[in-house]
Amino acid sequence: MFYSFFGAARQTIAYDRVTNAAMARAKEALIGYAASDSNRPGSLPCPDTDNDGSAESPFTSGTECPSYIGRLPWRTLGLPDLRDGSGERLWYAVTREFARNPSCGSTCPMNSDTKGTLTIAGTSPATNIIAVVFAPGPVVATQDRSVANQNTVAHYLEGGNETGIGTSTFVTGATTASFDDRLLTISGADVMTPVEKRTARVILQLLADYRSGSACDCYPWADNNWNGTGNSGARYGGIPLVSASPDSWLSAAGYNPPAWLATNQWYKVIFYAVSQRDADGGGAGDPQFTVDSTGNVRVVLITTGPAVTGDSRPSSNWNDYVNDSENNDDGVQFITPLSTAYARDRISWRTSP
Repeated sequence: MFYSFFGAARQTIAYDRVTNAAMARAKEALIGYAASDSNRPGSLPCPDTDNDGSAESPFTSGTECPSYIGRLPWRTLGLPDLRDGSGERLWYAVTREFARNPSCGSTCPMNSDTKGTLTIAGTSPATNIIAVVFAPGPVVATQDRSVANQNTVAHYLEGGNETGIGTSTFVTGATTASFDDRLLTISGADVMTPVEKRTARVILQLLADYRSGSACDCYPWADNNWNGTGNSGARYGGIPLVSASPDSWLSAAGYNPPAWLATNQWYKVIFYAVSQRDADGGGAGDPQFTVDSTGNVRVVLITTGPAVTGDSRPSSNWNDYVNDSENNDDGVQFITPLSTAYARDRISWRTSP
């Protein structure tokens, strides 16, 4: 009995170690894929539905994955053939709104306000989940994992997970004789935090290029109409990613902003401020910004995260986006946001031209 008990325990520990490592590696690869996507940063591949390791392409119309649940597309993610502790390949489900969709354009913008629609029930409940990685574990009950059934979800997942994509709800629970699925979720914080950081870096460089190429030696006016177009005299608002003034993007920087910035409507969720000295017509005696104790700040960007309770989005009022009052009062003093939570603001700025 002694050796039987500890032998089983060792097997369980080994299974957990292999399974957890495989799932963690899959999650890391999916986040990296989303953050580096060149068309809709934040989007994830379609699942693999024929067990060849490659993500399926959207239908001819370009609007849908063939399925939103299937095997993890490990080849597409540049991964080895990951297996759980029982030797089974991992499975994967993705929210429709976050699935790779190269032609949806402005009809499905991907930005901070885009939320996952999957729900996790059971022992580890969660909402607004973007994607789920599954370790199917050993065969349960009447599951038949022969070649004929290798792409049938119900022969690998159970307890409601085999039909979860139809209801957008998946289930977690203790391992029993009738349930042994392991789940690892991917949240908005996991995906959109690096996407927001990437977006802010791209925009700050874009603004610097604009200034260096502009006749006015200035930064563009802000967008007060929430349509990506700069408004003369506006120094607080959105980023004019569609049309800039006093100079256009093309004449000022030698190129237009990457198409995904405007297509995904980042001008609606990133607050932009340019100091009076660094705007068109500004002079050496005009004020610049201060961020905390850093002075001589020329431009400020605030990535605003997703809507939280009390926000009214979409909105034409930046108070529904910028949480800290010191940062949304159109003043010259900004602060590092008080909260570091994903759903709160993050600030970045430039002190050099």
